Amino acid sequence: MTSKRHKPYTHVTVLLHVTRPQSLAKAAELKKSTIQIPSTTTSSVDKHPRYRLDRAASVKMKLNISFPANGSQKIIEIDDERKLRPFMEKRMGTEVAGDALGDEFKGYLFKITGGNDKQGFPMKQGVLLPTRTRLLLADGHSCYRPRRTGERKRKSVRGAITGQDLAVLALSIVKQGEGELPGLTDTVVPKRLGPKRATKIRRFFGLDKKDDVRKFVIRRTVTKEGKQDYTKAPKIQRLVTPQRLQRKRQRVAIKRRRAEAARDAANDYAKLLAGRVHEEKAKRDELRKRRASSMRK
Repeated sequence: MTSKRHKPYTHVTVLLHVTRPQSLAKAAELKKSTIQIPSTTTSSVDKHPRYRLDRAASVKMKLNISFPANGSQKIIEIDDERKLRPFMEKRMGTEVAGDALGDEFKGYLFKITGGNDKQGFPMKQGVLLPTRTRLLLADGHSCYRPRRTGERKRKSVRGAITGQDLAVLALSIVKQGEGELPGLTDTVVPKRLGPKRATKIRRFFGLDKKDDVRKFVIRRTVTKEGKQDYTKAPKIQRLVTPQRLQRKRQRVAIKRRRAEAARDAANDYAKLLAGRVHEEKAKRDELRKRRASSMRK
């Protein structure tokens, strides 16, 4: 036997206020009374930690600020809703002044590059919605990585219009302001890997075609525990060497010889075909003469 489940009750204290003068005596006699009211305001969905509405957490938002000129990146947390108002109801790619964030951001100009909502779904460029939606995505689309060739899948993405439901907002510094931002504009993060293609190495160092590119490859030091440090260099792609030129000449020569052989074979076949046709014509002429001579007799 299953016992009946009763609704939880909340004890609420109610004080009756009487404004009429003749009822003041009755109001004085009445004391605080306790009544039981079924608590039906909260549902099981609201109690779930994923969907629970937390007013304190809804105001907090993280700003992921990047400075492409230096390659640096920093995340700051904003608790004040008034500072975030200039960034709300804006589309991805919009440039917004950063004066509202504080005095240290005076003169800075930010570009909205993306973000994530509270459940971690990313914003997608071109989706003009302030909410979440489901799109059929394929290879080449953002917010989706296919596991198989030609695979398509319907995925949940956040629209490209910002709102209060975002947990992280990605910003990029377009214009630097008056002061320096510690950890962002005063630090330079060098690139871990240099250019690998030969033409890009020449463009990076301003080299001529006669210069040897192999001397300008950027090497990096590898440090392993218990072993001696050593350097590594990438393999240069599209590097023009004498061996590569020789192979190219060989391919061209083979192609030329094949073309000449095909042309000679075509000429020989044409001569053979012309001889066969001439022989067939001679045979027909001889047969015609024999028939004509037999009819005269």
